[in-house]
Amino acid sequence: MNELTANMKTEEAIKEKIKESRFESINGKDLMEMDLPPLHYTISTILPHGFFILAGGAKVGKSWLAEQISYAVASGGQIWGYQAIQSEVLYLGLEDTVTRLQSRFEMLEAYEGMENIHFVLKANSITSGVEEDIRDYLTLHPNIKLVVIDTLQHIRGNEFVKNIYAGDVEFTNILRQISMEFDLTILALTHTNKGKHDDDISKISGSEGMAGGTDGNWVLTKSKRTDTRANLTISNRDTEAFEFALEFDKESCRWNKLTRDESVVNEKERFLHAIVNFIKAEEAHHWEGTATELLTILQAREPILVSYSAAVFSKSLKAAQDSLREIYGVSYVSAFHNKKKWITLDYIEVK
Repeated sequence: MNELTANMKTEEAIKEKIKESRFESINGKDLMEMDLPPLHYTISTILPHGFFILAGGAKVGKSWLAEQISYAVASGGQIWGYQAIQSEVLYLGLEDTVTRLQSRFEMLEAYEGMENIHFVLKANSITSGVEEDIRDYLTLHPNIKLVVIDTLQHIRGNEFVKNIYAGDVEFTNILRQISMEFDLTILALTHTNKGKHDDDISKISGSEGMAGGTDGNWVLTKSKRTDTRANLTISNRDTEAFEFALEFDKESCRWNKLTRDESVVNEKERFLHAIVNFIKAEEAHHWEGTATELLTILQAREPILVSYSAAVFSKSLKAAQDSLREIYGVSYVSAFHNKKKWITLDYIEVK
């Protein structure tokens, strides 16, 4: 065998080996032309779909906050001015009794929409079947878009304790995979560690694999346990970070926001209203064109959009897709047409 023939056989062997690779790849051009779904939200702006931790010290009031969030979602209400997308809720109250749950939701004055919350008081651990139990229940109840686990320790199996970091990564991956598969939010409550920490996120109980393996972390902290005021730090993977000063109202048993950044909320509201008012005024409540064309039209009507580039506008429009449809009755569809991203808007009204 001469050298040329040997080299050719070697190259063919390499190519055959590459064919056997289990990597699935996509090139950058195809990636940028994909019409991917937008980030979906359970609570507009602050709580997207994915796996999230809500951490706090013992008796800090994190269960009250989880119940407040659950009822906002079940009833289609708001929390601190942020709109919840109405859906059903699976609430694993693993430290509760039916008496306590009834009492707490009565204090929240939660009545309308309570049929949308499914309460579970006992569950297996991850190592003994709760993953399959959750999947089966979500399959039977496809309208559930929020799963609350109070608390995470109750479903964590002993096998995950052997190697804390690796166990935390594996544990969070299981719950994160469920949230992705069923396109919903899982909000799991856990404790914070005592002692000094660099920031609130580092207080979350467990290794760095716990906080790092989630789609976001909410940490509720107080200076003293007896305080009615607390600080809520929100650090999400795919959204901006938030920090809220809250006060617990003992009469309504709700966490109220002490200070509200009106500029952020109003900017989003004005953005949405600009889209809604435009499409309502269009003939047949229908419009088609590019993001640049739509932005040019809207900038002449709404000064707040002057600073938007076409790319930022297109991204903001895609992120607002759920709110436009669920709250304002506007359908948004985008697709590539003649190498341009083509936008279609229709006013369909809220049912």
